[in-house]
Formats: sequence, C-alpha cells, structure tokens
Amino acid sequence: MRRLMSTLSAVSLLGVFSAYAIPETVVFMPTANLASPRSVFLATEQYGVPRSYNQTRTRCLYTQLMVTERFDFGVDFIGVDQPSTRQEVLNARWVVSPEKEKMPGFAVGVMSVGKDLSPMYYGVGSQTTSVGRFSFGTYQQGGQWGWSGAWQTSFGGFDFAVEYFRFPDKNAYTSFGAGRALNDTVYLYTYYSRHDKTRDGDLFGVYIAFTPFRIF
Repeated sequence: MRRLMSTLSAVSLLGVFSAYAIPETVVFMPTANLASPRSVFLATEQYGVPRSYNQTRTRCLYTQLMVTERFDFGVDFIGVDQPSTRQEVLNARWVVSPEKEKMPGFAVGVMSVGKDLSPMYYGVGSQTTSVGRFSFGTYQQGGQWGWSGAWQTSFGGFDFAVEYFRFPDKNAYTSFGAGRALNDTVYLYTYYSRHDKTRDGDLFGVYIAFTPFRIF
C-alpha cells in the first residue's frame, strides 16, 4: 500500500469510538463525524497485496490529536518496521457543521502532507439513517479530482462497510470491511480492497484501534 500512501494519508477509523451508534469502519475516506475532544487516538495496521502478502506486507502506526470535537490533526507512520523506506504523513480535518437529525455533517481537510508528496484537499459529508450511515467525498490533488462514497451499518455485534474510492490519479478501489469491539479498549477491523484494473493492486488489511485517551 505504500504506492497508495503517496496519494493518501490513512485516516481510516478516526472516529471508531465516536458518539454515534455505528463505529467508523471506512477504509480510505475521511468522514464528517465529531471527535472525542482533548484526546489522542492510536491505531496500528498491517496490510499487503493478497497474492504476494509476505513480500508486500507493511506495518503502520497512526496517531491523531483531537483538539476539539471539530478539529483534529495527526501523523501516520507508514512502514514502521522498514527504516529505509518509512514515511511520515500528516493530515488535518475540520468539521464545518456537525450532523443533525435531518442534515448531513460536513468536513474539510487535507491529507498526504509529507516529503515528496502532493497534498490532497477534500470535502466530505456524512448522514446517519435508519439503514446505516452514508458518506460522500470529493478530493483535489495536483489539479486532478476524485470522489468516494461509503455505506456503514451494524448487525449482530459486528460493524460492516462498503466503500468506493476513486483517487485523483484515477486509481479506484471497492472495499468491503467488518469489525467489532473486542472489549472496552480495543477494536479489531479487517478489510479487502479490490483495485479496478489489476489484482496486483488489491489489498488485504487488519487494523487495531484503541479507545482515545484524554490528555488535557
């Protein structure tokens, strides 16, 4: 997934333990959910191409400081077990308007900020309904545009998501994911992302997130 990290900072699951009933289980796209204020979020992930997993396996550490309910920023450490190729990628997000009963939430932000990277700017909206949460986003990077859409729901103690993300560079992924809380502190999530052109671009990942802890 390091090739993807040149275009996208992984901000997946930033709202895993948000106030909403459905945990955040999208794979690539950010959402407009409120965060836990004055807290730090930590998560770790391992992913790779299924047909050559051992050769492409990458481990990551994600950190996010949620300053207020509406503003958060973070640093993603991509390839923490590979010092020669490790990347540090920054992101930031501002919830312009929180979700209300009949009005979607809206957020803007930037990701893929780092050495030799081109920043990606975005706007996303999220709305929770009786059949799940729907999200839609648009992205701009290097003069090109992309978009994404996702649906999330919970059933039988598990959380599920289906997501489509077309990057500004025209690479596209359809992702399917499932997760559940192992206890009050740890959340486990796994996903499969299918590339629109080649199976060598497919991804399988396992993600572990921890309950945000307040620092001030």
